[in-house]
Amino acid sequence: MVNKSELAAIGEIVKAWGIRGEFKVIPLTENTKRFGEIHRVYFFRQENGEPKELSLENYRLFGEFVLLKFAGIDDLTAASSLGRGFIYIPRSERPKLPEGHYYYDEIEGLKVYTTGGQFLGTVTEVIATASNDVYCVKGDSGEILLPALENIVRTIDPAQGRMVVELPEVIDMH
Repeated sequence: MVNKSELAAIGEIVKAWGIRGEFKVIPLTENTKRFGEIHRVYFFRQENGEPKELSLENYRLFGEFVLLKFAGIDDLTAASSLGRGFIYIPRSERPKLPEGHYYYDEIEGLKVYTTGGQFLGTVTEVIATASNDVYCVKGDSGEILLPALENIVRTIDPAQGRMVVELPEVIDMH
């Protein structure tokens, strides 16, 4: 049995698509061509927590969506019976990112400290913006939004579950 905590979501199946049993999927990855490198996924139906392992036969891009075809699901009826849900791959199968880059789920949950050692809280969300990501940090003092910039974020250490930041004066907690 696969442990969901060891998986990373790569897409959300929104509906069956076409007479050949394809699925219309909202990709949860910036690099949609990666679907061409994936051979198996784990599907979790929205209303049921039991995973179903599926073998990916084919993918194609369809506007902002990806159309996926799985082995053994060959018509609209079979595809419709699967339902809506999310597809996952093992975290160990994700591509390695360049040094200093992290997946959002590696950032979320980190404990955030200032360079002076003050605990600010925990990263609860990563917000993508046009210019840079923003880390939402919640702690005893409330919520802080920290831009993911080199002059603010000094170190990120997912293995230690820790981030160290240099607060700009406009956010200074003293």
